[in-house]
Amino acid sequence: MSADPWVVLRQKIASAIGGRGNAAAFERMSGGRFKRKTLQSWIDGSTSPTVAELAALASYAERDLSDFLPSGSPISSPQNLTVVPMMDVRASAGPGASADVVRAVDQIELPRSFLRKIGGEGARLECLRASGSSMTPTIQDGALLILDRNRRPPPFKPQPRKAARRPQAQDEIYVFYQGADVRLKRLRHLPHDLMAIISDNLADYPIEIIEPGKEGAFEVMGAVVWWDNRL
Repeated sequence: MSADPWVVLRQKIASAIGGRGNAAAFERMSGGRFKRKTLQSWIDGSTSPTVAELAALASYAERDLSDFLPSGSPISSPQNLTVVPMMDVRASAGPGASADVVRAVDQIELPRSFLRKIGGEGARLECLRASGSSMTPTIQDGALLILDRNRRPPPFKPQPRKAARRPQAQDEIYVFYQGADVRLKRLRHLPHDLMAIISDNLADYPIEIIEPGKEGAFEVMGAVVWWDNRL
């Protein structure tokens, strides 16, 4: 009789961190990325990690993700996974990264429940890497991104003069072509068909105002719906 895959997973997590009693030390080693109580709850079976959490754990423990996802695991069963293409370009969180043709060169299998949560129904998801420092501290150089190719910046909507002013909602992060470059920034539609290109690292990268279509090629690839700086 084969072992329960969830029990095997719990054992592998315990082995990776040096045992349940070493959870506090692993929390310190990871800089607080993995809390002691969380690790112990995974080992005890009271909660379960996501694939993304396992991937980060594997990175810290210097192991392969496949070590935690043996054949037959409930997480890794084919009916629960969706293949997401990995594109051969890095989205520049900086001045821009040149790309002639963007194509899929690899693929990542992720749980369908996770992808539905971050993208919703009808999402067209792709993975790529970030490059540069203009979106720090939010997105760091080398971060893994998941992009929804179906999402675009909302159009500009002027507020009525008599309406109570509401705080400006934080703009979503997009990957877009600008000329021959692939860039990663927040985008905001402005009056008069203008567009604001906004970095999170404003100290080094000031806001840019452009008029799409009149200053060279400009095309939004999609919105960043998830990222992880550890993977």
